[in-house]
Amino acid sequence: MKKTSEPAPIPVWQEVRLRAPAPQAEAAADFLAGVTGHGVQLIDELGSQGLVTVRAFLETCAELPAQKALLERYAASLAAEAGEGLVEVSFVDLPEEDWAGAWRAYFHPRLVSRRLIVAPPWEKASPEAGQLVVVIDPGQAFGTGQHQSTQLVLRRIDRLAERGRLPARVLDVGCGSGILSLAALLFGARQVVGIDIDPEAVIATRANAERNGMTQGVSVGITPLEEIGETFPLVLANLIARELTELAEPLAGHLSPGGELVISGILVDQIKAMTTLFAAQGLRVVEQDSLAGWAALVLA
Repeated sequence: MKKTSEPAPIPVWQEVRLRAPAPQAEAAADFLAGVTGHGVQLIDELGSQGLVTVRAFLETCAELPAQKALLERYAASLAAEAGEGLVEVSFVDLPEEDWAGAWRAYFHPRLVSRRLIVAPPWEKASPEAGQLVVVIDPGQAFGTGQHQSTQLVLRRIDRLAERGRLPARVLDVGCGSGILSLAALLFGARQVVGIDIDPEAVIATRANAERNGMTQGVSVGITPLEEIGETFPLVLANLIARELTELAEPLAGHLSPGGELVISGILVDQIKAMTTLFAAQGLRVVEQDSLAGWAALVLA
C-alpha cells in the first residue's frame, strides 16, 4: 500500500519582499519595521534601474491576513507615487491557498488585560469570576487582541474602567475589527464612534457588534477623521507611526477638554518622536506602557 504523505507544516514565519525605487524602498523599510516589530533588510538590485528590495518577516498568527492586506494596500500607494510596474510586493513560504484560513489555528481565547478575554466565535471561552469576554472574528480587518499594540490599548481601557474613569463616549480611530470599541462598551462606555479607511473594517466591526449584542452602542463608518463634527473625552488610535504623524492635529482636535488620547502601534524607540510630535499639539504624556518592543502613550 502506498503511504500517504502528511501535509507540510505551516511555517512559523512568512517572508515579505517589497521591491521599489530607492526613495520608496526607504519609506517601506520604516513601514515594514513598524508593522512587523522586527528589523528589515535592504537589498540593492544591481542593474535594475535603482530598485531596492526590502525583506522582512511576518509571524504566522491570527493577524496575518490583515497584515498582508495592509502591506498590499501600502504597496499600491507606493506604486501610485513611483510609477506603474516599479513596485512589487510578494509573500513566500506559506501557500496562498492555506494562509487565508490558517490564522484560525492560532486564534484561541486569550486573557489580554487583567479582566478581559478575547475569544473567536468558533471556540468558547471559560472566564473566571470578574472576567469579561468579547467575541471577535476579524475577517480581513486588524484586531484579534493577539497583537501587542492592541493589548496595550485594551489594558488602558481596563484600567480606566477599574478606576471609574472610563467615559460614556469614545472615538476609535482605525477601528479595524472593532475590538477596542466593543471592549470599551463592555467595560461601561455607552456610545462609541468607530472610523476606518478600510470598508472591510467597517463590515467586521458591524458584524462583531451584532455578534456581541452591542449594535445599539456602536456607530461605524469610513467618515474621515477631519469630518467628525464633535469631540470626545476618550480618543483611541491604534495605528502606525506614519499614520499617527499625519493625523496628529485632527486627533488632538477631537479631544474634549480634560480628555485623553491613547495612541499605540508605535515601537519603543519611536516614543521620543511621538512625544515631541504631540507636544506641538499641546498634549503631554501622562502614562506610557510597553510590551515586546511596542509602546502605547496616554496623552492629555
